[in-house]
Amino acid sequence: MADDAGNMGADNARPLVEAPSNKGFIIGLYLEHVDEASFLYEQRLVLLQDPELTWMDLRDFEERFEAHIDALTLGGDLAMTVCMQQAEEGDVGELHAAARVFCRQHRSDLVSALIDALDPDDDERCRAMTDALCHEPSSDLLREFVQKMTDSQPALTKVAVRAVGYQRLQVADVLVKRLHQLHHLTIAEFVWALGRARHPGARSMLYNTYLQNEAEDVRAAAALALLRSGEPATLQYCSGVARSQPWALLPVGLGGSRSHVKLLMDIAASEAVSPECMIALGLLGEVSAVEPLLYHLGDERLAETASIGLYLITGAPLFEEIFIPEAVDEDELFEDEQELIEPADANPPHSDEPRGTTISRLSQQADTWQEWWRDNQAGYERGARYRNGGLYGPDKLLENLSTERSPRMVRRLAAEELVIRYGCDLPFETDMFVARQMDVLEDVEAWLDSHARTFTPGRWYLAGRVSPA
Repeated sequence: MADDAGNMGADNARPLVEAPSNKGFIIGLYLEHVDEASFLYEQRLVLLQDPELTWMDLRDFEERFEAHIDALTLGGDLAMTVCMQQAEEGDVGELHAAARVFCRQHRSDLVSALIDALDPDDDERCRAMTDALCHEPSSDLLREFVQKMTDSQPALTKVAVRAVGYQRLQVADVLVKRLHQLHHLTIAEFVWALGRARHPGARSMLYNTYLQNEAEDVRAAAALALLRSGEPATLQYCSGVARSQPWALLPVGLGGSRSHVKLLMDIAASEAVSPECMIALGLLGEVSAVEPLLYHLGDERLAETASIGLYLITGAPLFEEIFIPEAVDEDELFEDEQELIEPADANPPHSDEPRGTTISRLSQQADTWQEWWRDNQAGYERGARYRNGGLYGPDKLLENLSTERSPRMVRRLAAEELVIRYGCDLPFETDMFVARQMDVLEDVEAWLDSHARTFTPGRWYLAGRVSPA
């Protein structure tokens, strides 16, 4: 009866929507997926730098991006062909999308072909390829690439090194060998990767060669790598040069003890005071640092970092909205528009409301912070170490990482502190996709639960051990 009335019988059942048989139509769909993935990748790079957005605000863009990559990954040979074509002929976003698809398909041959076609001097395309290798779980593929790193393959080396560190691939022995063989790369990238691998065998080379390198970025990377490996001699070296080399202040803040507070206080009271000094004082978290941080809010050069230092210690949710005017390029204006621009010594002509953006940021107003401190300082004990208004501990670092409004710099430094102070080395980077960050933060929380009685709040640690006074 059902067959006669509604053609519902099993033998005659048909899908409600016919699968497209036109190859051109299917290719068009795949091209659209690549194009949309490209746009979302490049848009995400812009949003990562947007001071108005929190780290959680990128989740929608990332989920949409993932949907397009998944569709291409499931698309079979035709989708792979489209990806290869667009990677070769398209923009950096299309290259990135194709590389992500090939990594998920475990097609090292196709990934290698994309890398071989790279110009090592094309930073944008190299970054797109590097990002793909960083964000895709491709350990076997990376190990294969590491073995091929030579001076004759500069593009391969350039994109593989950061991915090795990003994914914490344990190939530090190979990296150390390559470090002496390759001369075309920025050494800081290699040193950064060694710091992520935390290989004990690299300590001597990092300390004796790269901590005293002539390039500041290499010295800074070496100090961070050594601290992540638990090398206390790093602090002695950085303390010795901190008065004349501001790069050394952040390592002191990340790994120093109470004995380093006076050094930073002395620098803060001298002409050598710098933005790095403000951050380092906030990282150490000793209450005596509050007064110099409040004082330096009045210095335009130091106000932003002084406010971050205060936020690190107190966690006070003091935010302000400011208007940032849109920059005007007079060369791009018509003659009548140029006439509306106010000369420096003239009265402003009538014009529309100024164009620009209103953003929210940590308050840089000295009066606001001083009032808050007057009302709350009784809850802080001199000589104790604080973070987010409570005694410093790994739970406070997790709080920095999890809080949606935590400034990007605070999150990045907190991730380093978890490793340097407590040895909690889970593969976390603040530019990971939000879903991946949340997974790792759950792992950090589980780690904290299992180490709840290991660390005393407010005490100073380095590599999981109590620091000397």
